[in-house]
Amino acid sequence: MSSAFVASTIYQNYRNTVINHSAYYSKTGICMPDKKKKETPKFIYDCVRCGQYCSSVNGVPVTLQDLLRWQANGELGRLVTHLGLETDSGFPRLVLKPREGDEQGCPVYDADGKACGLYDDLPLNCQAYPLGYNGEKYYVVDQACQGLGEGEMTATKLRAQRDCALNEYEARSSSAATLPVMYGLVMQEMMEQSRQAMDSLTPEQKAELERR
Repeated sequence: MSSAFVASTIYQNYRNTVINHSAYYSKTGICMPDKKKKETPKFIYDCVRCGQYCSSVNGVPVTLQDLLRWQANGELGRLVTHLGLETDSGFPRLVLKPREGDEQGCPVYDADGKACGLYDDLPLNCQAYPLGYNGEKYYVVDQACQGLGEGEMTATKLRAQRDCALNEYEARSSSAATLPVMYGLVMQEMMEQSRQAMDSLTPEQKAELERR
């Protein structure tokens, strides 16, 4: 028996089986089973104020947009002492660094009360969290976030969350070019605080400083 004959017989049997199954499903009205499609997990998130990220982050990224907002609403003055440069990511970036003596955590986060001191004007990084954008797609930046899977994600809320992630990505992408401007804003604020401090001194205190 030739191999060609065997192959032809196998093909014919397979073809008859397919035809018989198709006829059965057509006659009975039962739909042929489809291959199970892999569904893309839905992004569902609602902040539960667990403090997981806020208390463990090692430097909250700050953008030029953040500084300009804080300068306009008067928040920059109290934040300037918490700002510092971080180079762990491979290039210098401005961050809200942990409090002195702490190895991690946002400096304006109250861990005991689980409250954010900037909740009404969050940095873009925190507005987008835990959603990120890399220029091609959106992704979850922190699988440990306890708010994932909580609450209800409407189309409007999802669109707003994606807009925040996109804004953060664009601001972060231009941070290297805007770093000198950011540094200038920080120095300007520090000089203004120094001037105000000097103006508040008595003549005796000023004279004491001059003698040192």
